[in-house]
Amino acid sequence: MIVTFIALIVPTLLGFMTISYFLHEETGAGVLERLCLAFPLGMSLLTVQMFLLALMGVPLTLWHILAPLMLEIAGLYLAVRKRRKTLLGGISFDLIKEIIFTEKSWIKKIILIVITVAIGVKLGTVFMETYLRPIFAWDSFANWSASAKAFYYSQSLLLNVPAVDFFGKGVLDRNINYPPHNPLMQVWLSLWMGGFDEVYAKFWSPVYLLCITIYLYLVATREVSRLVSLVIVALFLSSPLIAVHAVEPYSDVPLSAYILITLTAFLAAMRGRSEYWPVLGLFSAAALFTKDEATFFVLPLMLSVVLFLWRSKMNKSDIRKTILSLSSCLLLAAPWFVFKFSHSLGYGADYVTFKLTFRPEMLYKVASLILMFQNFNVFFVFFPILIILNGRPTKEIVYLLIPITCFAFFFLSLYVFTVFFSGRLMFNTAIYRNFLTYYPGICLLTVLLVKNIISRADIPREPGE
Repeated sequence: MIVTFIALIVPTLLGFMTISYFLHEETGAGVLERLCLAFPLGMSLLTVQMFLLALMGVPLTLWHILAPLMLEIAGLYLAVRKRRKTLLGGISFDLIKEIIFTEKSWIKKIILIVITVAIGVKLGTVFMETYLRPIFAWDSFANWSASAKAFYYSQSLLLNVPAVDFFGKGVLDRNINYPPHNPLMQVWLSLWMGGFDEVYAKFWSPVYLLCITIYLYLVATREVSRLVSLVIVALFLSSPLIAVHAVEPYSDVPLSAYILITLTAFLAAMRGRSEYWPVLGLFSAAALFTKDEATFFVLPLMLSVVLFLWRSKMNKSDIRKTILSLSSCLLLAAPWFVFKFSHSLGYGADYVTFKLTFRPEMLYKVASLILMFQNFNVFFVFFPILIILNGRPTKEIVYLLIPITCFAFFFLSLYVFTVFFSGRLMFNTAIYRNFLTYYPGICLLTVLLVKNIISRADIPREPGE
């Protein structure tokens, strides 16, 4: 377990130094918030480098991967120290201070304690279940873990074959066009353990959920009170599906983390915190290297960015700098797409057929599945109601809604207009998993809508909140 912890810490250090480098002038993001960004970013930087090493024919051994990482961490540390007076800063314990000292109402104090403990218990059960169970879901094993095991023991990505058999397709039931971020994370953990352990190889998955949870809370507390923030986080964790996916080595939870962080980075950038433009680019690239579906979120996200810059009052020089910093960080995903298109790997699972049809009744089926609360809670049901209660949306909400709405309509179009997704696929599973990827993003938008409704109702926030 200690070795697994070290394996998770190394990419976190890489991500932390990278985030600290870009946010060197940012005072609002404390060390805890940057740690929540550090792990997902560091894991993406790590797997992209592993992918490049494999393309160059370098064996995927621990030393070959770790040596350049340590040099990068050291170099970034020196660069950060030149740009920042302090590297860590302080860790905020505002919630604990409020519960113990600030809050005068015992009823509210008890509520805060109960919700905080419930959140901690929920996260604890996810980590415990991850520790107690090996990989058991067929899809996670077939598409991710089986290839990860083959990569680990071959010390390569099995690319010395015709393109149709890349990534072990000749012997594994794997889709060759899926980005290798997920299996490479499992390879990384296995290299530290000296063998492929089906428990420890997937221990990155609950850490993604932990980062999402803490980050969502920290972002929410800047918009609404800590009590409201805790309630939203508790409701977010009450989804049984996200708990299941955080135990298994699926790619949906990592993608949902990247989507949440890109939206919050865009929000911060729109509010004048220009340091977040490259952060937006980095996490957009990370999403693209995680799942094929991310393309249909990132493209409308970039469209929304263009619309914002076009309508903003920024001068042309600042706009050029913004576009340059954003696009240069997006290049993190370029190696994968160059490889993907140069070998005609295509999009989507190999067995997917896109014969067109028109089945409007699928819209009703999608709505009925979501309204049953089977795998999600009140967010998807009350989100349209909150939009109506909010009245005219702010520009921030509009720009954030564009990528989420386009992403949702992309999936709905597949359900309604293709034979495969409306007939052959395990339809309920597909819908729930697709919704899961932007579920944390919907929670973020819920926070913003609640904030606007409270402010328009003139409900004051208490001191210290």
